Amino acid sequence: MPLQDLTPQLRTRLSRLERWVGIFVSFATLLVLVGLFFYIRQMARDKGWYKRKLPYFTFVDNAAGLKVGDKVKMMGFPIGEITEVKPQPPEDALYNVYVAFIVQEDNDGYLWDDSRAKVGAGDFLGNRAIEVTKGTNGAPSYILNEVRTNSVSEAKQYIGSASYFIGQDVWDASGRNRLARPGQPITDDLLRRFEGAGVDTFQVLDKTVHLRYPKYIWDFKAGRYAPFDRKDPVIGKGYFLPPRESPALTERLDQLIDQVQEAIPNYLALTNRLNEVLEQAVRATADADQLLADARPLVANMNRISANLTNPRGSLGDWLLPTNLNTQLTGTLTNARMTLASANRMLTNTDARIVELATTLDRALEELAGITSNFHRQVDANTNILSDLSKLVVDTDNMVQGLKRHWLLRSAFKEKATNAPPRSTSRKAVSPKDAGR
Repeated sequence: MPLQDLTPQLRTRLSRLERWVGIFVSFATLLVLVGLFFYIRQMARDKGWYKRKLPYFTFVDNAAGLKVGDKVKMMGFPIGEITEVKPQPPEDALYNVYVAFIVQEDNDGYLWDDSRAKVGAGDFLGNRAIEVTKGTNGAPSYILNEVRTNSVSEAKQYIGSASYFIGQDVWDASGRNRLARPGQPITDDLLRRFEGAGVDTFQVLDKTVHLRYPKYIWDFKAGRYAPFDRKDPVIGKGYFLPPRESPALTERLDQLIDQVQEAIPNYLALTNRLNEVLEQAVRATADADQLLADARPLVANMNRISANLTNPRGSLGDWLLPTNLNTQLTGTLTNARMTLASANRMLTNTDARIVELATTLDRALEELAGITSNFHRQVDANTNILSDLSKLVVDTDNMVQGLKRHWLLRSAFKEKATNAPPRSTSRKAVSPKDAGR
């Protein structure tokens, strides 16, 4: 329906609706633009678009595992990325591959003239990574302060100031003795040394001036700061970090394979020797089996002997001392004890030495009786008891015989007189021939 055919009330309402729709679309468009602006701003912060990026470069022998966009790390944290990897000219005999990278703001202050670029394995897939080391002693690679060149007389105004420092390596006229390092405070004694060594001018760091982007870069060859211009084809490359490169994973694998190939002949010889050793071990095992088979009867006999030794009856004591010998030995010892008791009674009033001797003998015989009563137990503990007992009996008999011969005890052992046996008559043998005569 054409608009002119509508009533005035409908046209008024429709115009109001169109106005609100236009306002809504405009507001939505504004919100989208504001959101897009904040998104781009946040992404720029995350990507570091607003951060200061300082150029550095190094050299490697092999570009394997390195590519543009790889992260550069320091102390395990990403601080930048690789921007360029290209081969060196053919006439360059020192280095093969040029690697350039950038370091983002807040991390460039860690890199000094003693920092190094370590190139090592990044993972097990052959990739490599660059990790720079933190500087500990020396001059910062870039300086974010103003650097002035002053004479010794002009530098006297900075004595004792906490904002002005030495900005270079200061040497004497001979170039052999270093008088000052970068970062040292300016003192009166130091300036007098400069004057005495013939130093006219030197660089001074002005810490009162802070720059957003560095104007000076450290020249390690000259030992001083030089103006930094990114458009300069030489200085614009950035600061050079000496490399510390480890071989790539593929090179290590090749070296490992070469070592394995060299070791294979030795390994085969070793396996042959192991086979010989195993064969000798098999023969030794067979001989051992035969030896064990031969030793089985001996082990069985030892088992039977040990079984007899564990039994109260038929043990080693009964083997060494039969029952009849044991009885006779007991009777002999009893008689000896009785005899010694009689002698003890007879010698009670004699000399004290003889009394002490008789008492000692009585104790010895009592102990001997105790030994006899527990003879079976002692036999298990001592296999030489028979010889000891025999010696004891012989010694006892010798002692008794000695007592019999002693003049003091001789009367105690007198034997009673008995009828003498008839004397046997012996006849001389006579030959049968002589008997007939």
